[in-house]
Amino acid sequence: MRALGWLFFAFLLLYLILPMLAPVVYSFSRMWLDVLPEGFTLDWYVRIARDPRYVEAGLLSLRIALMAVAINIVVGVPTAYAAYTWAGRAGEGLRRLLQVLPLLVPPLVVGLGFLLAFNRPPLSLSGTLWIVVLGHAALGFPFFFRTVYAGLAGLEVGLLMEAARASGAGLWARLRYVLVPNLVPAVLSGSLVAFAISMGEFEITSMVAGFGTITLPLLLFQSLREDFRAASAVAAVLLYVTLLALLGLTFLRRR
Repeated sequence: MRALGWLFFAFLLLYLILPMLAPVVYSFSRMWLDVLPEGFTLDWYVRIARDPRYVEAGLLSLRIALMAVAINIVVGVPTAYAAYTWAGRAGEGLRRLLQVLPLLVPPLVVGLGFLLAFNRPPLSLSGTLWIVVLGHAALGFPFFFRTVYAGLAGLEVGLLMEAARASGAGLWARLRYVLVPNLVPAVLSGSLVAFAISMGEFEITSMVAGFGTITLPLLLFQSLREDFRAASAVAAVLLYVTLLALLGLTFLRRR
């Protein structure tokens, strides 16, 4: 059984980890056509750092991700708290709907839905930056919601709020001294996940983005035919963002 377990682990390593590490390896290589890259260089990172296209695309992706995270915080925290406090089937049904449904709907369907829903006045957002932000927020919302809801349930915030109310604390005091401090780690964790998802999002962006809205994943796709080595460096940067988010999550959970 142990040998079978190691065999299964090796298969997962080749199937999942190796494809993700390949862009990192080739981003430091002088020659990408070889099976095993030869030489070591930072030229491709320097090149994308000096290229205005990559810099502007990176800054735009960062801006969109931060805006999407802000929307998730404003909408997701009250929604998670409502789903947590509602007793019975209503709260459980809302929780399952918000956790599962967005994950089952393909991003292309979500993108098409945003195009159709926000294509006419008074909600004419087609071709604007806001429709991209809303699409990214929708994609990251179930992950943010799940993290915040788990934080509420794990800490039994409802009992803490009730104890504070019984002690005579007003609504504002309960929110400020009980709910918010206990939710900060969960909100930060959910924000990191939503941020990483937004930074690497391609499908929705490619459908709803207007002319001139070029994010880093879109530029990565365009660079595949122009310069594979620069594209590898961009892919590696996106992977680094994900790894940093993962390290942040690990740090927050240990605290």
